[in-house]
Amino acid sequence: MSEERGLLRAISWHESFPWLVLFRAALIAFYLRVLFLAYLGVCVLGLGIWIGSHLFGSFPPEAADTLAIEAPTDIFGVFRSGLVFHNPFGGVFPAHTFRGFVAFIFYALWYVATFAIFGGAIARIAAMEFSVNDRCGMKSALSHSLRKFLGYFLSPLFPLIGVAMLMLIILLFGLVNWLGAWAAIVTGIFGFIAVMAAFGVALLLVPLMLGWPLMWGAISTECSDHFDALSRSYAYVTQRPFHYLWYVCVAIVAGIVGHFAICLFVGVALTALTTGLHWGQGLDQTVAIMDHSVSGPVWRFWFHCMNRLVGAYDFGYFFAVFAGIYLLLRRDVDQAEMDEIVLDEDQPRFAMPALNKDLGEGTEDAPESSDES
Repeated sequence: MSEERGLLRAISWHESFPWLVLFRAALIAFYLRVLFLAYLGVCVLGLGIWIGSHLFGSFPPEAADTLAIEAPTDIFGVFRSGLVFHNPFGGVFPAHTFRGFVAFIFYALWYVATFAIFGGAIARIAAMEFSVNDRCGMKSALSHSLRKFLGYFLSPLFPLIGVAMLMLIILLFGLVNWLGAWAAIVTGIFGFIAVMAAFGVALLLVPLMLGWPLMWGAISTECSDHFDALSRSYAYVTQRPFHYLWYVCVAIVAGIVGHFAICLFVGVALTALTTGLHWGQGLDQTVAIMDHSVSGPVWRFWFHCMNRLVGAYDFGYFFAVFAGIYLLLRRDVDQAEMDEIVLDEDQPRFAMPALNKDLGEGTEDAPESSDES
């Protein structure tokens, strides 16, 4: 008996290494409801870039029609195009002109609004999976993101108000310096004010740039407002920076595996489609069809729809994995358990299972039998 007491029978890997839960995000991103929401989100982002390019012009001008791309004709082409992480903000950061500034504001608001609706829904699905291992439907997730739209939308934008006020102070120094060298001497005496304002901008922007995805996890888990999401994301990034860095590294590794899998899936599908078409219609007819003014854009549209599934997976995985990272950081900082989550008002509670009817009748008959005895 004494020898068996020290015998190790099992290891709970998830309790010893809680960050292993992040690998589950690679599977959550493959859920059909998550892929569908992410696909809609990617399409809405593409629509916003298309609208912005027609309103403000493309930046640079030669970058332009985002809807007309050449689909890869083999699986290796899909890998080459899919494994390169394209900049999703390409053409969003324009030149330093007033038109470029207005275009940047338009793109920023469009992206944040899209992230608020579709990213919030995906983060809610992932938070339910990570915390209570419960299925959150697409309708319930969308209703949650629409109900909390202002929270998702204002969380990353609210710190920019403070940044604008601090930048206004620096701008005033520049306007005074425009008067001449003597004015620059006067402002230089009080230059520490501008320096403090510049440091304030850095203090607001650096945690925002690093931790803004955590705001989606905070609202999806706590069902709180943008103030709570903002304070939690800033606190977790600044208090546990090395934990956050480790979780991001694990998320990148898990994301590469999922990205390779979706590229393989889309590559096989595109190869099957192009091979079947080439076998059936021949190479010359394929060239004629693709050069036609009507049939060419139609077929390129379907190839583009299939290839966009890779971007949809990346979109869904991004918000799913950062929901898991938020739960891990909350566990590290606030000592909150992973299964603590705030349910919506219309979310069904986890009721106790109904008692067996036969067992209930047996307990009622028990006193009678004892009396008879």
